[in-house]
Amino acid sequence: MKCKEIQMEIRRKFCLLIVLSISVATGLFAQFDPIPSPDWIEEHKDSLRNALLTNKDVEPNYEHAILAALMYYPNLEEIHINFKTRNITTTMAAMPTVGSIFRKRENRRYSILINETKNRRKAPLLKNAPFEARVGVIGHELAHIVDYNRKSFIRIIGNGIGYVFSNSFKRNLEHKIDRITINKGLGEGLYAFRLFVEDEANTTERYRKFKDNIYMSSTDIAQLIETVANLAHED
Repeated sequence: MKCKEIQMEIRRKFCLLIVLSISVATGLFAQFDPIPSPDWIEEHKDSLRNALLTNKDVEPNYEHAILAALMYYPNLEEIHINFKTRNITTTMAAMPTVGSIFRKRENRRYSILINETKNRRKAPLLKNAPFEARVGVIGHELAHIVDYNRKSFIRIIGNGIGYVFSNSFKRNLEHKIDRITINKGLGEGLYAFRLFVEDEANTTERYRKFKDNIYMSSTDIAQLIETVANLAHED
């Protein structure tokens, strides 16, 4: 490694240490404390960028929410993730790039797609969601990447087939991903996004029924947040 690259790596690790120290000191990594505000993210943006955006390409319009969500996923620090806008039928979607699923897990690359165009399903748009809800649903997509990165090539292919052809498989997987998100500390954000879909988003009744069938309801999320919090207090 060249001297300049070594210096950049030392600087990045130092920034990560600063961010972690600030976050611990202010309680931001406490599991059920409020998600950091856009103002807090803006104030610490340079340090957060240096610490969290290694191997990440982000959409500028969503950078603050992406940074806030990444704070809860330090284990994804070295993983290549490209956030980009695409016309898709849901709010967001995470997936490994086709070529990289054959690689070792640490060398895989992932895409997180963000829909910005209303379609026939009228899936809620991320740009219309409150900040806390944005962070929650981004955290959900990052949880998908955590799950992908635990799996072999064969299991990823099997998951893809199951996801397309079996609603029960899809429901079990999405509930698992919601549990990962909550255990990472983003339950309140996930809850905020679910409420946004249920009550506020200009979407169709058909889409709401789809979400009800596949994903945890706001009530389910609230109950799981309480359960996890009680277990943490017992420890």
